[in-house]
Amino acid sequence: MNRMRQAFEEQIFQTWADYWECEPAHFTQPGTTLRPRKNQGGSASIHIWPIQQRVFVEYSPAHAEKIEEILDALPTDMPMTAASVVQHWPSQKIDTVTVGLIFHLFPDDLPERHLPGGFALRRLTGTDREQLRLLEEANSLEEVSEAYVAVDHEMACGVFQLRGQGETPLLITAASAYPRAGFVDPGVLTHSDFRGRGFGSAAVHALCQWAIRQGRVIQYRCNQENTASHEMALRLGFTQYIAQESIWLK
Repeated sequence: MNRMRQAFEEQIFQTWADYWECEPAHFTQPGTTLRPRKNQGGSASIHIWPIQQRVFVEYSPAHAEKIEEILDALPTDMPMTAASVVQHWPSQKIDTVTVGLIFHLFPDDLPERHLPGGFALRRLTGTDREQLRLLEEANSLEEVSEAYVAVDHEMACGVFQLRGQGETPLLITAASAYPRAGFVDPGVLTHSDFRGRGFGSAAVHALCQWAIRQGRVIQYRCNQENTASHEMALRLGFTQYIAQESIWLK
């Protein structure tokens, strides 16, 4: 590992350490750390983060007693997992268990990307709200919620299909980025008629370039089952660091 990449990884783990209120060396110590947080969406979810050799569990304080009880029931050398929570909490109804993949981008790994003719990419402003609303209408509510794209985020950009003279270009992809856990976190939304053609990755690529110029670390998150999003991250040079389990309660 060269020095620049090593310094980059040290920055990643220092940022995660700041979020978990510990030292980076804590990640090399096997075991489970419990972190009740009031902003965990009420009491509807439990999130389990394996970072290197340490596991962190994030949950509502309302579930503190039960989570501590589950941890005490596990063998000393066994980290907490979604499966162990479900096993030791049979009375709790579970909606679903999901796995979220978290990637980070070393700047030198970002490849070049170019749009085909007939399309243009630019920064989004408040005047693009109506175009973004129409783009959202072309997607499901779940897709819009998952993407979490907004022109008011710290950086937002879009890919437009250029049309005839006098016609307004059509927004077909929008992407935006906002601070999350000390990183820059992007989201992207593409019109269903234009997917699979690289427009989403082009917009996220622009966000990556912006973050790199700012000297900030970008992270990319997607559900493990979202293979298209996973493949986009890999095409853009991201490396996976974490597979986070989430338990969604009924």
